[in-house]
Amino acid sequence: MEYIPRLVDAQLTRACRTHPVVLVTGARGVGKTTTALQAARSTAFLDDAATCTVFQDDPEAALAQYREPLLVDEWQLVPEVVRAIKRTVDRDRRPGRFILTGSPDPRGRSEFQALTGRAAVVRLNPMTVREQSMRAESPRRAPAVAGLLSGTPPEASPEQAPNVFEYLDMAAVGGFPECAPEGSAAHSQTWCRDYLSVLLRRDLPLFGSRRSASHFRRYVVAAALHTARSPEDGSLRNAAGVNPGTHRDYRHILLDMDITVEVPAFINEGIPNLAKSPKMLFSDSGLLIAAMNVPLARLKLNGDLYGRVIETFALNQLRAELEALGMRDALSHLRTHKGAHEIDAVVETTDGGIVAIEVKSANRHRPGDIKHIEWLSGKVGDRFRLGLVLTTGTHISNIRSDTSDRIWAAPISVLWH
Repeated sequence: MEYIPRLVDAQLTRACRTHPVVLVTGARGVGKTTTALQAARSTAFLDDAATCTVFQDDPEAALAQYREPLLVDEWQLVPEVVRAIKRTVDRDRRPGRFILTGSPDPRGRSEFQALTGRAAVVRLNPMTVREQSMRAESPRRAPAVAGLLSGTPPEASPEQAPNVFEYLDMAAVGGFPECAPEGSAAHSQTWCRDYLSVLLRRDLPLFGSRRSASHFRRYVVAAALHTARSPEDGSLRNAAGVNPGTHRDYRHILLDMDITVEVPAFINEGIPNLAKSPKMLFSDSGLLIAAMNVPLARLKLNGDLYGRVIETFALNQLRAELEALGMRDALSHLRTHKGAHEIDAVVETTDGGIVAIEVKSANRHRPGDIKHIEWLSGKVGDRFRLGLVLTTGTHISNIRSDTSDRIWAAPISVLWH
């Protein structure tokens, strides 16, 4: 099968050149093993019973039987292999010796702490739209996001920008390799529903035998309906009908399973009344729609729901690009007390610049869409590089503003074109 280049390929290569151990993380089924295989010379699959027994009997001796870089797949099935790797690496700190891939399992956390200071972490996200087109285009092509971060506005409208319903179809396909790039929305939604069911049966018990699958399933639905909101504002907990302790517990299980991610709040000492709560996003838009338990045809008639799907879809494209650029911590969201000012995404560049992004499901920008970006540009002054209102329209335009000439409206698809 042809390998589809991923955004993190270069990041994985760099990590193997600088660290003796590289941990590739991400949700089940996101392509961790396939991606890691591109950098490995040999592989130990610990979900194979015979191989697992060898590593359980003498993990340190087993490691020595393989050529390096060695990919240890499903390492969490034999957690003691981590300490064996630590001992091996402490004797020889050459970079690129081991690559570890596995699935979320809280039982392996304490073991993996043994590799602190020895391992680089590379996170693999669901496939972006740009990744899905990489077979036909050069993977070395400079990402559009890099230009936007430099303050360069998008130059030309894409030839075929999707409309809102086409974006929703793309969101429904999502980014799991089993669904993208050729999958239909219907096929992908069936796959995503099955994926969630398997997670509940196989992975939820890892987090405690007394957990109720039906209660957690209800929480997952409520979380999906509250994507792009703060998980700390109480509305998710009330919708799920759980107490604060259970809400906190379930929220962290979703994070540990890589079903959700949390975008931190923007911090600036010069701006008063900034909220500190993170914003929760489903890590994959296809999984989000499946978890909502709302048929796609009906979702397309609910502007409130599909607006949050569009925002989640767009921000996940941006988030993956930033992580591949080594800017994992650059993304935040902004909200002031009682929501007086809100901005969907704020990116702080490596040289201190600020890029502010609003995502709208409408096919054109409206006058009020830039007021929060204008407010932020006034607060940060020369640090403000670019403001973007991403729409489901087709045109790029410089928006007239009394405070800045660096605010633009553009199609969401400029994130990958």
